[in-house]
Amino acid sequence: MTNPTTKRSRGAARAWPILVALALAAGCDDGREDFERFVAEEEAREAAEAAAAAARAAAEPAEDEAPPITLAPREVADMGVTLSVPEDARTLAASAASTTFSKALPGGLHELNVQVRGYGAANLEAARADATMMDGSVSESETLEDGRHQVVLAPQGVLQRVFVYTAERSAKCTGPTAELDRLREICASLQPSS
Repeated sequence: MTNPTTKRSRGAARAWPILVALALAAGCDDGREDFERFVAEEEAREAAEAAAAAARAAAEPAEDEAPPITLAPREVADMGVTLSVPEDARTLAASAASTTFSKALPGGLHELNVQVRGYGAANLEAARADATMMDGSVSESETLEDGRHQVVLAPQGVLQRVFVYTAERSAKCTGPTAELDRLREICASLQPSS
């Protein structure tokens, strides 16, 4: 019998003697068609087992829980404000007009992005107009007890944006929708430096 796996990968070529023995044990004669059918069925069975194992692994919750995100006050001296950001957040950009912090979340697909901006809003309507200037629609907006304005935009896909405005500065916090409470907490921490 000739080796029918010459067009297959090297791994399949190495497995050929084993497959021949299995095919003969399964009752295949030494005909090429029976052997190829048996090999195709074996490959399909192995692929189905691998797919089922991958589906089970994807459905299982992750064994390791993500470490909690600890917030730490960070002063933005150029703008005279302080706000709480994740303690291991990187500073992506810093200038007198804007400072951006970023914290990659476990898995590397998402991040918490905090931007302190060098302008504010005098009232809630101005805050709403600024928050929706580029895109998005407002899902919530309110004037906080201390006169600051908070605007939460409707989720866009998996992302959520929260804005907090003082009369002179603002903070824009972006991250996954599951982190909405954390985004609110970060943006609401925007205060003038003491």
